[in-house]
Amino acid sequence: MAIQFNFLLLTSLSFLVIASTCFHVSSARSVMKHNFLDNEQPINPNDPNVVGIAKFAVDEHNKEAKTNFALVNVLAGGTDLVTGGVVYQLQITVTESHVATTRLVAVLVRSDNSKQLISFQ
Repeated sequence: MAIQFNFLLLTSLSFLVIASTCFHVSSARSVMKHNFLDNEQPINPNDPNVVGIAKFAVDEHNKEAKTNFALVNVLAGGTDLVTGGVVYQLQITVTESHVATTRLVAVLVRSDNSKQLISFQ
């Protein structure tokens, strides 16, 4: 009888520890996702400044990768404030040899208005 009670107690405590851990991990993920979304600001895809940043991304990628992409348009995106500037994360359409593809780009625009291509995928 004592063995059954100890087994039942151990099983119950194990369940509580596992459930508590799962809840904590789930809550942490929710907070991280929530904070990321709170920091991101949507952009207007037709804003001339945003289009200029997208053109910069395409031009820089063309120089670095020896490609010949041409910007068609900006589909969507957002900005994140970072130390020293703003990161623009844009979904763009480009063409190369008459083939259109969608690309995801990230550009850092520093407080002095200089730009750096972070990613072109």
